[in-house]
Amino acid sequence: MPLAPLEGVVELDEKYLGGKPRFIQGVSNPRGKGTKKSCVHVAVARQGDVKAGVVPGDSYPDLAYRVAKVVSPSAHLMTDQLPTYKAIGKEYAAHESVNHGSKEFCRGDVHVNTAESFNAILERAKLGVFHYLSTRHLPRYIGEVAFRWNNRDPVEKKTKDGVSKIVMRAKPILEQLQNLLINALGTQLRRTIYGGIATPQPSFGG
Repeated sequence: MPLAPLEGVVELDEKYLGGKPRFIQGVSNPRGKGTKKSCVHVAVARQGDVKAGVVPGDSYPDLAYRVAKVVSPSAHLMTDQLPTYKAIGKEYAAHESVNHGSKEFCRGDVHVNTAESFNAILERAKLGVFHYLSTRHLPRYIGEVAFRWNNRDPVEKKTKDGVSKIVMRAKPILEQLQNLLINALGTQLRRTIYGGIATPQPSFGG
């Protein structure tokens, strides 16, 4: 059973995920969209679920289709100032953005810090857990990280100074297993004749 479209305040962001090019003396490698890295689109509801997946790029045809698939038209979108989002935002209940180019990362409740937190977790998983992300199976790697994000609960915790703060803690393992099995309905994992994994299937997290 796939996750329902995201509602409420929904942050949108994209990340170019992949390894660093090999160092060559005197060669300066571009970053972000100037590289051959895969473009990952992230949509995350404030205090809610995330839906992340690989997209061809950050053009309007690529992102409009993706956002329409995972976000409810009633949502209030939060984005950076990528021009594509300005056009997409007209199709939703509300749209606000921050200008990262002018060092504006938060304006009251307007920010994409939640989406960037997920992006940071993806980066740490690449470096410290997976080490190598093949383009072919990238949706599976992203799906695992999204599943872990979506299976947490907010818990109030006091610091040493007695200040209360909300932290996210993983759901009980049996509840995670139940959610895993529910989302696994209708999916397949096929092996090649050599024991490898065949064509990737849609992954958890949308």
